[in-house]
Amino acid sequence: MLLIVIAYMALMLLVGWWAGKFYVKGMTDFLLAGRRLGVILCSATLAATHFGGGAVMGGGEYGFKYGLSGAWYGVSCGIGLIILGLVTARRFRDLAFYTVPDYLERRYGGKTIRVLGSLLSLVALVGILAAQVLSARGALGILGITGNTGAVVATLVFIIYTTSGGLWAVTLTDLIQMTWAAVGVILASNMVLGHTGGYEGLKALLQAKAVGPEYMSFWGMGTAGIMWLLLPTVMYTLIGQDFYQRLFAAKDGKTAKVSSLVGGIVLVVVSFFPALMGMGARALANLEDPSMAVPWVLQNLMGPLLGGLILAAILAAIMSTADSLLSAATSHIVKDFWIEIFHLNEVDHEKELLRVSRIFTFVIGVLALIIALIVPGIIDALIYSYTMYTAGVFVPVIGGFLWKGATRTGAFASLIIGSIVALWGILSGVSLFGAPVEIFAALISLVIFVVVSLITKK
Repeated sequence: MLLIVIAYMALMLLVGWWAGKFYVKGMTDFLLAGRRLGVILCSATLAATHFGGGAVMGGGEYGFKYGLSGAWYGVSCGIGLIILGLVTARRFRDLAFYTVPDYLERRYGGKTIRVLGSLLSLVALVGILAAQVLSARGALGILGITGNTGAVVATLVFIIYTTSGGLWAVTLTDLIQMTWAAVGVILASNMVLGHTGGYEGLKALLQAKAVGPEYMSFWGMGTAGIMWLLLPTVMYTLIGQDFYQRLFAAKDGKTAKVSSLVGGIVLVVVSFFPALMGMGARALANLEDPSMAVPWVLQNLMGPLLGGLILAAILAAIMSTADSLLSAATSHIVKDFWIEIFHLNEVDHEKELLRVSRIFTFVIGVLALIIALIVPGIIDALIYSYTMYTAGVFVPVIGGFLWKGATRTGAFASLIIGSIVALWGILSGVSLFGAPVEIFAALISLVIFVVVSLITKK
């Protein structure tokens, strides 16, 4: 197993070096792959951004707990990309921005809303990146690599290849990683079905363990459970910098749209396989911890060769998300802060900005590693910004896109109020009809957005 994982990491480093040497000549190449991505690369990197450790390890855990409906996390990610393709992908790519806050400033005017949106997104990206470091540590723990050694090595690999080749390296490695991860979970789930006597055998084993009929149903989680999983995921997908960076990197608007649709369909399909792995673990083992479902399958049902390939696939999923987060965070710092503070021209200072981009990519990656290994307790606090960003920025972005009557004051007020309500909901634990805090905070943000825009409309 270990040799396979080492070979996989070496391949990623080689691809990163190659991309940096032959493809990256300036900042636009580094941050947006020269805006030259075709459908295959763009689809793969969009899907890979969602299909991370949460989709594989978490999908297996959800499958163990909820059965077939445990696939809904990954399916929700796929639906988010499909809606992104149908609603905003083409028009946003045609605007040729670098970041989502670029759009906020262009749509409403003024720097304040740009800075607020960038800060919330940047802090959240760093927090989620740190969480991916811990996911890598957990995955490598299957190999018996305990402590922080595995996490450090895996993190340094994606930091180095992202620093070297930027979004070109990210998209090229994402194509490899997404393919490897998809094949890996398909092989693993088929191995599980082979041990249970096929799907009907799996069903019989689970019924013998007294699971209810809802366990074998795609809708078994219940309408409320599915909606509260689906809506926040779709909301973030429609405004996340990690997704829009890839849309802005597409060669044209049509490519951005088609890639979102293809990436979404791929995600919907592959999301069922981790859930099947979790269901198999429940049928074949007596685990008390659902999070151990995927590790149990690897350790007990796979030989060294296949187990190594699938463990590398899990690492591929984790790293494909991590490099996307790292690249997106860098784009915020360089485009939303560095260029704005020093009033640099993107064309005249391409080489200088490339150097700055590489420096910040490395610094952000190391910062996330330090946070994960030394002060992991603040990761949850950092990820609060994810919820605040979703609740506060969703309405100004999508509302401004759909409604010409939206005003700067309305957008600014809705962003502030939505973010504050989200933070209050997180800290107080208050919920409205069991809805995630992003949902009711965004609804309040919407009311503020409409009312203040109508009042301040000239």
